Amino acid sequence: MIDPASSDGTPAPGRLRARLGGVYYGWWVVLATFILGVVSGGIFAHSNSIYFRSIRKDLGLSYSQTSLIFSLSRAEGSIAGPIVGRLVDRFGARPMIIGGGIMASLGFMLLRWVDTYWLFLLIFIVIVSTGKSAGLGQTLISSTNRWFVRRRSLAMSITVIGFSSGGAVIVPLVNLGVNTIGWQDVMLYSGMFMILLIVPLGMVVRHSPESMGIEPEGVAQIRQQEAIQPRNPSARTADPDFSVKEAISTRAFWLLFGGSVLRITVWGAISIHAVEMIVREDVSVSAAGFMVSLMFMLSVPVRLIVGVLGVRFPIQPFMAGAMVAAVFAMVSLLALDGLLAVYLFVVMMALEQGGTTLNWVVLGNYFGRKSFATLFGIMSTFFNIGMIASAQFAAWIADTHDGSYDLALLTFAPLYALSGLLFLSMRQPALPRRPAIGTAGPG
Repeated sequence: MIDPASSDGTPAPGRLRARLGGVYYGWWVVLATFILGVVSGGIFAHSNSIYFRSIRKDLGLSYSQTSLIFSLSRAEGSIAGPIVGRLVDRFGARPMIIGGGIMASLGFMLLRWVDTYWLFLLIFIVIVSTGKSAGLGQTLISSTNRWFVRRRSLAMSITVIGFSSGGAVIVPLVNLGVNTIGWQDVMLYSGMFMILLIVPLGMVVRHSPESMGIEPEGVAQIRQQEAIQPRNPSARTADPDFSVKEAISTRAFWLLFGGSVLRITVWGAISIHAVEMIVREDVSVSAAGFMVSLMFMLSVPVRLIVGVLGVRFPIQPFMAGAMVAAVFAMVSLLALDGLLAVYLFVVMMALEQGGTTLNWVVLGNYFGRKSFATLFGIMSTFFNIGMIASAQFAAWIADTHDGSYDLALLTFAPLYALSGLLFLSMRQPALPRRPAIGTAGPG
């Protein structure tokens, strides 16, 4: 792609740097966000279920008290989500990634010396979770979305794969460490490792292609195609860029909103209680931790496959199919026993996690780049509240049913099914009606 002249006066050397090593710079952003996703997903997100049992026993807590540590961090996310989205849309991802990442890492290191419940709760929510929400969650996905149009599905899938890869690569190490040196030292070393990566990787992430004097990936090819075969004025543009008001006025947004909130609500409970659920099938704690990491490992190729297919085929059936797999995962733990139940649960949840990579691809495809982080933040407010509710509901069920999660699983299965129906009902929204450029206003 030949870089066009900069609209903001960026000199030629700046435009040349935008193709670092002969590669479109957006792919370097993808690489940086992928690596950050690996370490963030493995250290801060997917390891919750590994820490759950050790923290519960060492601090003498109930299921509900332990679950509250991780689920209340979602409450912080529900408040921070729209604020973070707005800040990313306005100022860019780099300061958010570096500042938030350092904050989360320092908080994780502090937990090494905490041995009281309320202080642990305070540090985990106020420092660790705030830092993670600011720089190492939606911010990474929003960064990638700004750089791509034609290959958005593939690029965003790679970024999201980073989070699952953290579950596959880092969670086994966390599991090994927790069962050998203890959760306190694992948190200390994890925070130290993370803090070493934040600044160099965060510096790679630039705000947008326009800030470097180039266009988003794929726009030049689309323009060339339209020059050869002019587009019908009423046809849909490849990168619509809805405003927030325009997006939330569409039926498509609310179907995506509903399906996403239901899906992530249930996942909030699974992500925290998965090890405890598997242990109930007469599996050792260390083996249960390995099963959780295996689930993320299996989801990686699924994410990549659906990311590639999402460029060429309708996305809705893949997303609905992933929800059907999740229903079977719930049923497997309810209806079967032993290793067969665990294996089916792991495989089906890997399909659920893999297929839902397209969740945020749809948001970008339907509504564009400029308001993506803000729309993501609005949705995150509600699904984070849902994650609190589901995690605490599952903990209450376990506390009142001698550690059994059956009633929770029976509740989650139809929620997954409803999510799939909403995804299947989505259709790409029509472009918003806007006054034509140059139309005379009132005199």
